[in-house]
Amino acid sequence: MRSLRGRVVLVTGGSAGIGRATARRLVATGARVVACGRDQDRLDATAAEVPGLLTVRCDVTDADDRERLVRTAVERCGRVDALVNNAGRGAVGRLVDLDRATVEDLVAVNFTAVAEMTRLVLPHLPDRGGDVVMMSSVAAWAPLPPLSLYSATKAGVSGLTAALRREVPRGVRVHLLCPAPTSTEWLARDQQGRPDEAEAPGKVSAGAAPERVAAEVERCLTGRRSRTAAVPRWWGVTRLTSVPPLDRALDAVLTPLAPSLVRAVARYGRRL
Repeated sequence: MRSLRGRVVLVTGGSAGIGRATARRLVATGARVVACGRDQDRLDATAAEVPGLLTVRCDVTDADDRERLVRTAVERCGRVDALVNNAGRGAVGRLVDLDRATVEDLVAVNFTAVAEMTRLVLPHLPDRGGDVVMMSSVAAWAPLPPLSLYSATKAGVSGLTAALRREVPRGVRVHLLCPAPTSTEWLARDQQGRPDEAEAPGKVSAGAAPERVAAEVERCLTGRRSRTAAVPRWWGVTRLTSVPPLDRALDAVLTPLAPSLVRAVARYGRRL
């Protein structure tokens, strides 16, 4: 295993959920972590909780903010050794029911920002020992009707990961993590807007602890090879749902259930 001590890791979406847990875990290993987020109050709270963490306010959908984030990380730390593309959002609803702003924002956060952050960071990564961690989802392997567009954006991240592994220098590892439902604020944010720091602990959905995903990020950064992993790992069986005839069987089962699934997930999100 490789040591993280002294390595510079840039984590997007680091003020809440998986990003916050990741920043906390990596700092504890001795890494120098730069975390970004859109909400300055949440960033300040995270910095107070994790001494030694460097925070930068950044909207990853803004081109100027992205460039400023990478420039700040390089200027303050001298280099960037790893990027964790964690920032993302969800949207519940059939594609036909989503408005244009939601569609554009979801694609901008979940895919365009991931590609752009990676493009900006790659020239700074060492040819030997550099890492990019892509945060996809098991929904990329097994799309469900309430999360159709979300699933498509995460499938795009998975495809980008596969392509980059064949494109970047051999010493740079590109990892793909696909979390299952995780106990974060994503559903409450989609249905109710962004909870503030005081409300956030009561606005999380059911699922695995974000610390489990953070542990897998650490395994990626300390390992010797590129990794693809579901979190928890047994969710990796969902990859089989894209293989015939299972894909056709799921089509037959889920198509009539789609409206009910959308309503059920939306009701749950509003209750959080």
